[in-house]
Amino acid sequence: MNDKLMTFIESKILPIAGKIASNRYLNAIRDGFVFAMPFLIIGSFILLILNLPFTDKSNFLYMEWYTNLMNSFKADLVQPFYVSMGIMSLFVAYGIGYSLSGHYQLNSITGGFLSLFSFLLVSAKVEYVPIAEAVAKSFLVDADSYIPVMDVRFMDAKGLFVAIIFGIISIEIFRFLVKKKLIITLPESVPPAIAKSFELLIPVAVVIVLFQALNIIIQKKLIMMIPELVMKIFEPLLHVSDSLPSIILLLIIHILWFAGLHGTNIVDAIVKAITLSNLAINQAALQAGEPVTKIFAGGFFDSYVFMGGVGTTLGLAIAMVRSKNEHIKSIGKLSIVPAVFNINEPIMFGAPVVMNPLLMIPFIFIPIINITIAYILTKLNIVGHVVTLVPWTTPAPLGALLATNLNFGAMILSFVFIFTSFLMYKPFLKAYEISLEKEEGSNK
Repeated sequence: MNDKLMTFIESKILPIAGKIASNRYLNAIRDGFVFAMPFLIIGSFILLILNLPFTDKSNFLYMEWYTNLMNSFKADLVQPFYVSMGIMSLFVAYGIGYSLSGHYQLNSITGGFLSLFSFLLVSAKVEYVPIAEAVAKSFLVDADSYIPVMDVRFMDAKGLFVAIIFGIISIEIFRFLVKKKLIITLPESVPPAIAKSFELLIPVAVVIVLFQALNIIIQKKLIMMIPELVMKIFEPLLHVSDSLPSIILLLIIHILWFAGLHGTNIVDAIVKAITLSNLAINQAALQAGEPVTKIFAGGFFDSYVFMGGVGTTLGLAIAMVRSKNEHIKSIGKLSIVPAVFNINEPIMFGAPVVMNPLLMIPFIFIPIINITIAYILTKLNIVGHVVTLVPWTTPAPLGALLATNLNFGAMILSFVFIFTSFLMYKPFLKAYEISLEKEEGSNK
């Protein structure tokens, strides 16, 4: 049975996963999200600080000073959120262009700007509009003054898919023109920075012609902007992705890890596009004082599955520290501290968990059990929804507390999952100990 399983993984799963892992577009999308993450995390924490559950007089956490502070200054203090989470698609668009250009050995910086320009071209209309008296003070202008206003409705998560699609297309246009030598090249005596800027002139012109023509056609024929059309196309995906079966399907990450591949990196581009879109919906609802509805948002996996890393291996690390087998115990001691911060490479390759049939069953099924329970409890509003983006290295119970706007039920559930994972890993680890002892005995 074990031999057949290993043969199936090596012959069927590994080749497919390897191709996915090396896909240039998925890698560029993943890099785009990675580059944007510091801004998104800070923006999320600002939103959390400005929406703490301290303003409800019926709640024991009520604080009058905090309520007064928010009533007076919230509109000013929330601005960093709007220029981080509120324009995340700008960061992602530049990151995708930068990464994909580097893959093609084009100039990464100019490629990043081309991708960003393409996104703005199809997503952000600019018009001179009169400013109403009610908001004139915020803009520090006189009422009825005409100022240029950029439409930023699609710069948040609603523009992510547009940033991905048009970022990739623009770099492919750039690559094609460079390959065909349809670019302006200056003599070697010209400073490199200037030469590179002229290199981008024709790609920019081509992008303007193609994308602006598409803009006009869609706006005239469908009476909508390109981001609206793209959102309508991807709306069913976002709806389905928030269902329990879809979330469980994404736990294929664990099968890839078991096969020795970095499953998180392989699937991350798809997961991030979904979770950040859902997180933005939750944050908009939180900011408006409306019910938060999306379950699979932000660090939902980090709070309830990746405790100790993929496979909820913090429970396994604890069990290994308590083992009587010297090899397992030593790996456990080495792995326990990184596992607290959700880093589990020492345990994955030291135990090992990779290609270990005895540990495969809990490694794959514990996350499924956890996510099913967490999904149901979140759906029933027994634990809070994720509304804040927390660094993935934050210890899971604390991360769950922060991600759900100080919902103590989420933190308790995370602690419970660590304990139950320890209990579920323990018998399988015992079986692994016995197999190691037999192997050591046969080698004597």
